[in-house]
Amino acid sequence: MSKNKFSFITWTNTECEDIFDMYFTQQEKYFPDTKSYVFINDKSDKISNAHIQLLNKENDPFYKRLLDCLDKVEEDYVIYSQEDYVLYDEPEYEKINDALNFLKNSDYSNIRLIKSGNGVGTNSIGKNIYSIDFMSPDLFSQQIAIWKKTELKKIINFYKPQNYREAEGYGSLAMRSLQKKSAYYYQGEPQRGLYHCDSKIYPYVCAAIIKKKWNLSEYEPELSKLFDRYNVDYKVRGII
Repeated sequence: MSKNKFSFITWTNTECEDIFDMYFTQQEKYFPDTKSYVFINDKSDKISNAHIQLLNKENDPFYKRLLDCLDKVEEDYVIYSQEDYVLYDEPEYEKINDALNFLKNSDYSNIRLIKSGNGVGTNSIGKNIYSIDFMSPDLFSQQIAIWKKTELKKIINFYKPQNYREAEGYGSLAMRSLQKKSAYYYQGEPQRGLYHCDSKIYPYVCAAIIKKKWNLSEYEPELSKLFDRYNVDYKVRGII
């Protein structure tokens, strides 16, 4: 991937520092030339200098924390991620470029790099690209997606979620109110969880942590390899 076509933004918290080595090193491995911003409550020495840490105030409402950090991001297109969305295999870079080009030349706000959510539909609008049903409760998602930064800011500023849970819970209503559209990239990958499939374009663990425990019930093969590579003692957090 060439520089500055997009940047990564990762939402996280210092309480997740035990995941940082795995997540950020995998990101550096597969995207060594892509700028990476970390939206975090306090500076962490567990994050290498390859990433730009943007601090937010933990007592502020979620929307203000997110918008304040987004204002410091230079790029117009961003891949939204979280610290437990760990890459476990090589992405399909040219197809990510295809998805980005689609987004640039469309009136869509974002393109999700995974088929996820409830009632998203199967309306094809391009090669491997599908429009998410406008009435889907998951029109908005915090899964991996390429966003037009200005669109993400408009949506968040419109409904002003007070906390992280409200962001996804009310985001779809906000998008419908603003007449904003979402798409997803899908290549017929198998179902993995109850509401999501695997992703070949961006093969990541979705999500590695559930209720503060390791999600081995869905990702045992992938996480076991990562545990060995990064010397993670899964017993500390426990597993589901």
